[in-house]
Amino acid sequence: MSKIKFIAATILLAAATAAHAADTATPLPGDKGMASVNKNLEKDPDNKGLQNAAAQHEKNRIKHQEQAEKRSEKKEKHMENRAERAESRGERHDTGGRPAKVERPGK
Repeated sequence: MSKIKFIAATILLAAATAAHAADTATPLPGDKGMASVNKNLEKDPDNKGLQNAAAQHEKNRIKHQEQAEKRSEKKEKHMENRAERAESRGERHDTGGRPAKVERPGK
């Protein structure tokens, strides 16, 4: 009897995990707040505070998108510079005719 319960619990756990993993929609910052403001605007469309909040949410969303684009551009440029530096370092490190370091036993 306990084996059957264990198998049933395992199947339920696997199904719940699969259902949770299937939810791939990642909420963006501000989505929950904007949904709440929009819901309240439907109830009271003449509310100046809610209209202001909706406008601020939109401005912030645009600002965050612009900042994310700048960050990605900056990161791309940084990665390109790193690659260039790595290439130049490979050319720069010449032993100058020195012998390789001798391995000494016991050290």
